[in-house]
Amino acid sequence: MSVSLQPLTVLLAILAGLRLSAAATAASPDDAPPAIPGHSSHGQAFDEGPRQAAYRMLGMPEVHFAVTTTNPLTQQFFTQGVGQLHGFWYFEAERSFRQAVVHDTNCAMAYWGLAMANPSNTNRAVPFLRDAMRLKGGASRREQLWIDARAEFHLLTPESSKRDDKERHREYIRSLENIVYEFPDDIEAKAFLAVTIWNAAGQGWPISSAQGVESLLKEIFSVQPMHPAHHYRIHLWDGEKDPAAIRALPSAARDGQSGPGIAHLWHMSGHTFNKLKRYDDMAWQQEASQRVDHAQLMRDRILPDQIHNYAHNGEWLVQTLNYVGRVRDALTLAMNLIELPQHPRYNALGLTNNGTPYRAGDGGSANHGRRRLIETLLRYELWDDAVLLADTFYLEPTNRGLEQARRARLLGVAHFAQGHTNEGHAQFAAIERAGGALRAERAAVLDAAEAKARADRKSDDQVKRAMTDVLDNYADSFKRLDEWTAELRLLEALPTGSLADLTNQVTELKSVSKERLARIWLQLGATNQAETVAREAVDAGTNQVQLLANLAEIQWQLGRTNDAKSTFERLRSLSSHVDLEVPAFHRLQPLLTGLQIPADWRAAPVHREDSGVRPDLASLGPLVWKPMPAPEFSLPMADGKTVSLADYRGRPLLLFFYLGHGCIHCLDQLNALAPAAADFRAAGIDMLAISADSADALIKTQEKARAAGGFPFPLLADARREVFRSYRTFDDFEAIPLHGVFLIDGSGLIRWQDIGPDPFTDVTFLLTEAKRQLQQISDQARLPKGLRSASAK
Repeated sequence: MSVSLQPLTVLLAILAGLRLSAAATAASPDDAPPAIPGHSSHGQAFDEGPRQAAYRMLGMPEVHFAVTTTNPLTQQFFTQGVGQLHGFWYFEAERSFRQAVVHDTNCAMAYWGLAMANPSNTNRAVPFLRDAMRLKGGASRREQLWIDARAEFHLLTPESSKRDDKERHREYIRSLENIVYEFPDDIEAKAFLAVTIWNAAGQGWPISSAQGVESLLKEIFSVQPMHPAHHYRIHLWDGEKDPAAIRALPSAARDGQSGPGIAHLWHMSGHTFNKLKRYDDMAWQQEASQRVDHAQLMRDRILPDQIHNYAHNGEWLVQTLNYVGRVRDALTLAMNLIELPQHPRYNALGLTNNGTPYRAGDGGSANHGRRRLIETLLRYELWDDAVLLADTFYLEPTNRGLEQARRARLLGVAHFAQGHTNEGHAQFAAIERAGGALRAERAAVLDAAEAKARADRKSDDQVKRAMTDVLDNYADSFKRLDEWTAELRLLEALPTGSLADLTNQVTELKSVSKERLARIWLQLGATNQAETVAREAVDAGTNQVQLLANLAEIQWQLGRTNDAKSTFERLRSLSSHVDLEVPAFHRLQPLLTGLQIPADWRAAPVHREDSGVRPDLASLGPLVWKPMPAPEFSLPMADGKTVSLADYRGRPLLLFFYLGHGCIHCLDQLNALAPAAADFRAAGIDMLAISADSADALIKTQEKARAAGGFPFPLLADARREVFRSYRTFDDFEAIPLHGVFLIDGSGLIRWQDIGPDPFTDVTFLLTEAKRQLQQISDQARLPKGLRSASAK
């Protein structure tokens, strides 16, 4: 068997202006008010979904799911959508099913697919299912069973309306079992049954027999060996106790290959290899996932953090690269996560004006990238790099208290390690300031939590519980600040302190990894303790090369030659990708000399047969995300003068798309931006607005400027909406323009964007992010070549 992959590019061009008929969504009442410009005419739910047309994507899973339709294109897009469902790629699945409806508005199963693409969003799934039920009379018996099963799951029938969440999952399993019983050759029914049984385990229905589900999956693979249900087998055994994960190994070797254009399918195999401690294979899978995501993101001009699982895969890949010693690649990818455009809805790192985080949760790639970068610098003792990066946007100060303390801790460790006592000591004050910022942030989040709970009419007990949850979340952050302060105090005292003086402080350290703790004991002369702790690190971190290198080097220093040789041989068997120049491996030089081992001691890479037939990684996409070129344009102003993007070459440009003089929200946006125009100019950024109006109507926009003299930036007309389409600020399904904002750098690359039903109005955030994006260009240019991100090369 071999895998041949074409580059993941567009197969079919899409005809512009395809319009989704009213039958494609829940019908709007006749007396419904007209849609707000930029919003769907079918209701708020459709503002959230995909707005651009689907196309036939390469690398989609091969599935067979025939439906009743009059149009072969409907069947093709329906099948594509089902394959995307199997990869949990719900946003693209919805786009495929909407395109299926475009070609056949009477295809009941296309509406079923739209509901399936919204598994956790009942508000959006229900209107789709109502249309499916309305049209199911023209479908086959088998299709009717599929529609009824999902309708009951979303409580649309009298029998199902009173079920609780747990019971509706159980009944959905029974409904799928009925389809399998009546249509035993329906492979898709078996696949969806398998994943539903797994998913129901999280809803109170534990899997009584994982091997029973395995038998169901084997029935699928006996008929279709490369079915994307390999994804479900990995999830099934990943949730069981070790060593059960090995049962998923056959699927780990095939999951990505079953749908090479879906990043999550490559990612999932990494779960199995992680359980088996095969980190080189795990890294390969995650890199494949990252490359496939980058290919699609850059092709379709989507912000990375809009993709489900993107940030998680990226940060986990950095961690895995550290495990196998690919240190420079780990730095490159962590830095790339930081370089990505930040957006308040997806991945902003800072706080809003009222002191609350822009985005609840983990902060997406911005947070993950910064944490993994700091982790890599600490783990591999890259002190010079840490100090250099602290003076760039990669580790810039932030108003998030915990992130500021994390940065101060890194710099304190780096400076004390380099003997820069004064610079290291300065970080105590930095952590103290971070504590003040953290207290202010906690107070703001508490106020916000209380206000939300009361607005939602929660009881007093529920309000108290919401606030207690906030306090519990912040308690761990304050604990970390205390631990990092204790760590720096020890490092400050270490050069002149004795073992007797510092033993208690070392013993009480909570924030220091075992391998670093071993080196502290070694520096204090507690050699037996150093070896013991280093060995504990190896035992806890099976097959991690840096831990083995640390133990081997300590054993060699202590004269335990045979132990050092044995540990080194374990290291060497895992060393294919080790970066030899970093301190952890460079310190092995005396051991190499003593054992007469060559300077490049790395083992040749080995491809295990049970890891699957793998394509060339480069064929899947680029290693890092890079900004895409802005489409060229040339459009008229009200006076007939033509302005083009080329006119701004060499100067950054903030480009706005607005929907015309009749759009109240657009005028609010333009009037909010007008006072900030001077601030943007001071940052070297010009402004330009493109309207969906004709050139003659531009004067009507100028008349609605609040400031005398009109808006302080040119207005251009794109009455034919051609530029709107080229920038994807256009709803292909309803043939309406959308709001858009783009930051284009002086070389013509799009550094930031927002496209949606509403105009982006957070001017403060926009200016801050614009400066950050442009600063990275100059910061990258002055970094040493070896530290420069791949996105800048």
